[in-house]
Amino acid sequence: MLRRGFISVLLAALCFIPSAVRGEGEWPISKLRLIRTQWSSWITRFFALDDNNRLMYGRIIDQASSLQPITQFRRNPDLIKHFPMEDGDLIVTVYNPEKIMHFLAMDFTGAVKYSNEFALGYNVYDVDARVNIIAGNPSCLFYAYDRKNYMIKYWSENRTHDIMVSREPIDLMFLQWADGGVHYVSSSPSGLTWTFWKNGDYRNFPLPFPIRHARFYNFRNTMHLIGIDLEGGLWQFDVSSGALRQNLLEKDPRLTYVERVIPLKFNKELNIILTGDRISSAYRLVYDDFPRPRRKPKLEERRLFWPGKLYPIIDNTNHLNFLLETDIRHIFLETWSAPTAIITDIDWRLDLKRNPPVMMVHWATPKGSEYAYRYLLDQNPDAEPLNEAKLIPSNTLQFSARKEGAYVLHLQVRNMRTGSYSRVYHIPIVWQYAPPEPEVLLQQQVAPRMISPGTANFLIHNLMPGEYYAEVDTKPDTLPKKKIKASSGRIAFKLPRGAGRYYLHIAQRDLRSRVLSGVNHFLFFVSPFDVDEDPTLAENYRRIEEIKRLRRKIDAAEGDPAATQLWINRLQEIEAQLK
Repeated sequence: MLRRGFISVLLAALCFIPSAVRGEGEWPISKLRLIRTQWSSWITRFFALDDNNRLMYGRIIDQASSLQPITQFRRNPDLIKHFPMEDGDLIVTVYNPEKIMHFLAMDFTGAVKYSNEFALGYNVYDVDARVNIIAGNPSCLFYAYDRKNYMIKYWSENRTHDIMVSREPIDLMFLQWADGGVHYVSSSPSGLTWTFWKNGDYRNFPLPFPIRHARFYNFRNTMHLIGIDLEGGLWQFDVSSGALRQNLLEKDPRLTYVERVIPLKFNKELNIILTGDRISSAYRLVYDDFPRPRRKPKLEERRLFWPGKLYPIIDNTNHLNFLLETDIRHIFLETWSAPTAIITDIDWRLDLKRNPPVMMVHWATPKGSEYAYRYLLDQNPDAEPLNEAKLIPSNTLQFSARKEGAYVLHLQVRNMRTGSYSRVYHIPIVWQYAPPEPEVLLQQQVAPRMISPGTANFLIHNLMPGEYYAEVDTKPDTLPKKKIKASSGRIAFKLPRGAGRYYLHIAQRDLRSRVLSGVNHFLFFVSPFDVDEDPTLAENYRRIEEIKRLRRKIDAAEGDPAATQLWINRLQEIEAQLK
């Protein structure tokens, strides 16, 4: 429910009329979607799609962009991925409705050396691929869905071999070739398992605790699994001795919302890049040897002007850079060693004492220089604040209440000593009256919305950075006042009263606007009998709750075909598991 009288400013995906790509070399690049890369070493190039499904080959030369069109796809890909190779680059696209896969291999100049399409008999959700760009000979690992089963498949020249088959989704699955075999992590009710498959033989290594956002990386002929746990700890695992070994690399609360672990070799050292789409920072650990370095690495932080998708890239001067893709599909260049962001730490607060409330936008700038700013707030993602009359001397802006909707703040910095201007910062914001209401799932059910006496465990589905307040009692309309720890999305409450009807009351407070969401009053029951949980039955009840949630998502996405189809696909998968 939206709450009148309050305005919060949240990062959100915006949809605008497509516009042409900016001139050669200019930043930001407008209206391109970066293609996901399977990093293996340091990367000097990138690939992107425009609104017409045209594939673009990009390079960073002297801090400027160089874009070259390669080809135009006839369809909108359901999956597209870039694989750097020793002799060039490979782009794999998958079209699930047509069940077609397309291989496109190029040399290092962007010239196409191999292109071919192949028919598939199943849907593909993830891929790890290789190809000889001169002779062809493509081969792939697939995470696929076929005949109500989830599978890891090995595919080569139209021949398929099933490595793993499961009726359950492989929720956490990282697959990669190495050591002449296949490494992957799969999940089950008992936890996570690292499996190495080679020539039909399996070696299984249960992981001691949950991890998320992990990657395999082969460093000095040893395969390592590097991943984040639920509490912001970065771990390294290996099985080189024949048994699972674990090593805590770093533990820091700042890593709680990291969503991507990217190990890459740079300057003969292993760099572990840690990023997240909802945090305006990137983190790095540098190892001269791994996993036991000669000097202990220090967690480095690079502040960015705005959250977004980050892609590490090495330029022609051998410097580490980031491509930052924001939600209005602007691609900026950020360097690690010499920060290019004059504007950082953008923050905002609402003056709730005024009626209507006033939004205050504030940002940090380097000390020791004199700056002034010009700005424009509108709904055009590519506008520029060229009106000198709006030059302001302070790093704070104030806006009165606006109509709900998607906006862009265009901000530019002028150095008053030199007279020069910075690049234009295009900052996507959404004005709405409250953050989303938390959605929760009751765990370990012995009947629909029923658990055994003891502890009630919940999972927050739409976990976002912010403060959470929650309480459990028998009243239907309590407003929660107790702040809880919910960084992992898993919360638990002891139930001293035993059997009966209970409510979980949970709400989220946005960190920037300080506005509280609506309260989710979640009804559940505690069985009067202390019964043993049936894991299979509990899982079916969990799926029933998930089906109800997805149907609400489909109703809410009415008018957005892409979002509607996304939720329908997920719903069909879960319904198939219940048959």
